[in-house]
Amino acid sequence: MAEVILERLVQTLEKDAPPQEQSLKEWNNDLEQEMLSGGGSQFVTTNNDSSEQFSSALNSAADRLCTSLLAVVSPGYVGNGDDSNEEADEEVANEIQIDVNNQNVSFLSEILRAAGLFMRWYGQCLQSSLESVSNSAANPTARLKSKGMLLLYCKLLDDATLQSNNECPDIPRFASVCIFRATYGNDVVTASARKSFVHSIDGCTFLMRTLLKGDQPVPRIFSVVRNVHHLISAAPESIPKMEKTLETLTAAEFSVETEDGNDKKKYGLLEVLVATLAWALRSDPPFPGDPLDRRSDLALEILRALFAMDAGKPSMHLPSNDTMTQIGMMLCEILRLSNADIRVYQCKLAVVTLLLNAPGEYSGYLASNDGVKPLVNIMAYQLSTVVVERTANSAEDAAAVVPILLVLSKLCQSNATVLQMVKDEVFPPELEDKFAEKVAAEMAKMQSDGQSKAKNMAPLDAPRGTVRWKLIRLMTWIDSSVKRSACELLWTLCDEDATEFVLRTGF
Repeated sequence: MAEVILERLVQTLEKDAPPQEQSLKEWNNDLEQEMLSGGGSQFVTTNNDSSEQFSSALNSAADRLCTSLLAVVSPGYVGNGDDSNEEADEEVANEIQIDVNNQNVSFLSEILRAAGLFMRWYGQCLQSSLESVSNSAANPTARLKSKGMLLLYCKLLDDATLQSNNECPDIPRFASVCIFRATYGNDVVTASARKSFVHSIDGCTFLMRTLLKGDQPVPRIFSVVRNVHHLISAAPESIPKMEKTLETLTAAEFSVETEDGNDKKKYGLLEVLVATLAWALRSDPPFPGDPLDRRSDLALEILRALFAMDAGKPSMHLPSNDTMTQIGMMLCEILRLSNADIRVYQCKLAVVTLLLNAPGEYSGYLASNDGVKPLVNIMAYQLSTVVVERTANSAEDAAAVVPILLVLSKLCQSNATVLQMVKDEVFPPELEDKFAEKVAAEMAKMQSDGQSKAKNMAPLDAPRGTVRWKLIRLMTWIDSSVKRSACELLWTLCDEDATEFVLRTGF
């Protein structure tokens, strides 16, 4: 029950420091596990009084979290236990100085974890049910998402001492998680926090400085990139801010001596994301590493961020040819990886999404570098997921097969070599003689019946379970986008010849 989870948190925050830290760690671990398993113990009630009491307890717990966090980073801080002291919170955030030798950084990490989990728990499990009972209920995460707390998270993320200390908990990562939880969502409080993060405290600068630092734990980099991806999608006006910051930082960091003086080479957001993706894919051990290696999560997040950037978002400059070449090479590298690891396959699906907007000439590169067969294999697997396993959900069906069908159609239309390669996979050449015999028989029958066009009511050669059989099944699918994309690919593979299309598909 949600009430039990909340009661445990309140009791924990009332304890003295040493037992409080251990109890808070246990609370964090239990709630995190609950959330990962799809739970979270929703609060369900139709009683307005009960809802108000629970909301009040949530507000009190959130304020205690804020007070505890501020007290750790500023030992002289004395909170008043309510949310009326936001200016004081901001003042503390501006003046903090972390001393890993004298401050309880272990406790600080657990407080940050609790703050992030609390915001996630409220947003995913509690908010909708509480608002349905009482529209006037105050958002208990408001202070955790205030300007002062956002600034505190940014300072903890950007603290050089914390970033370089490998012996203490990864406080910068927990701070990054808090930034994400404070700015992710569409409610009024969260939208205001996101606006404040981008415009009031220049939060993009803190993210970019952290993104550029080398020798960082992968989970930390992943968390920062997730923030970047979210801002690209939810606050496109942040992109020019991030790029301006990166250009300033990289111009100072990567200036090169020339005959005329310093040549200040500038790098934008795209270049930095691409460089990070290259490191994730090509660093040791070989990608994707063991089950605890999170480079696959990082690569997946970068691929999704690149797609979000490509979706008409504002940018300060066009990418260089070198950058586009690097992207093309890495996408092909990912496609050639084994499908044995589900993490790699998820990256491949993200590559498919990116290829929706790929230039037509990229099809030739894929054909020359063994990038077409992996795409056909992805199509075959996605077709099996929809046609054989039958999700019975129109939206899920479309999400599973439409992107790969559209990508293959586009590539086939752009390049004759790709068209032939895909056609050979769908309609194997070794079976074409048998198909030709059936065509001859069908045409002879048509002539004897006095028909001028093929009108067979079933495909001449599409054994059950084959890729072509599955594609033909999609031609009558309930979802119009699935139907249309399957028909377009088959039409393209038939060289847009109506007679061949009818003979192969039966339609």
